[in-house]
Amino acid sequence: MKDRANERARAAADDAAYELLGLTIIALVPALFWTGVVALIGTAAGQAPSAVTLMTVGAVIATFLFTAVSRLLAPAR
Repeated sequence: MKDRANERARAAADDAAYELLGLTIIALVPALFWTGVVALIGTAAGQAPSAVTLMTVGAVIATFLFTAVSRLLAPAR
């Protein structure tokens, strides 16, 4: 009986690691894409955004997506 409980605990820890990895990928890929779009549009318009602006845009997008997706997946646990 104890072996089953330990096995479940280990499986839950493995699942949590994969879930965190998935959430990170889900947040970073679109954030990098849209940050690139903002940089291209700014450059095409003649006013290239600063590195701080681009980092802020990327961080805000990634944080929003990470939070929203983690809240959507929370009831599934």
